[in-house]
This record gives sequence, C-alpha cells and structure tokens, in this order.
Amino acid sequence: MSNHFHSGAKQTSFTLSELTQAAETLQASGKVQEAIDLYRQWLQHGKDECKHVAWFNYGWLLQKQNKFDEAAQAYDQLTHNYANYLSGNSAMA
Repeated sequence: MSNHFHSGAKQTSFTLSELTQAAETLQASGKVQEAIDLYRQWLQHGKDECKHVAWFNYGWLLQKQNKFDEAAQAYDQLTHNYANYLSGNSAMA
C-alpha cells in the first residue's frame, strides 16, 4: 500500500486495515473530509465481513465534524452490519 493519498481517490479495494491506516494518515495531515470521503467510497463498494468496524469509524469521524444526522445514519448501518456479521450473514452487509 502506498503512503501517498489523493483527494477523491477511489480506494475501494483496500482491506479494512489499509482503509483505517489511510484514513488515519489523512486525518493526521488535517484532511478529515478526505478521510470521510474515503470511508464513504469504501463502504459503498467494500466487501469485508467486518464492515461494521468501518461504519463505526465513519460515524465517529462524522460525529467529530458535528455531522450528527449523517453520523446517526452511519451508526444505524453499523448495527445492521454487525447483526449480519454475528448471524454469519455477512453477504447481505
């Protein structure tokens, strides 16, 4: 994985770990909106069975930016995806 990130990059093939690392790098360099966008893109297309972890991180970033309605929607997706994960039905997530 490259440590160089571009705004609007469609990194939907990241693993969950790579996604988290990339988002943390963006946040550390003051590019919080880019980190939010990266999570949003990945969540639309990512197939990781632990997608609920990304929904939590995404919701937390939104909440930190005072985007409470969007954060609430992300947390709703978190609970939905976590329930699917627990039931072993991650294909629906």
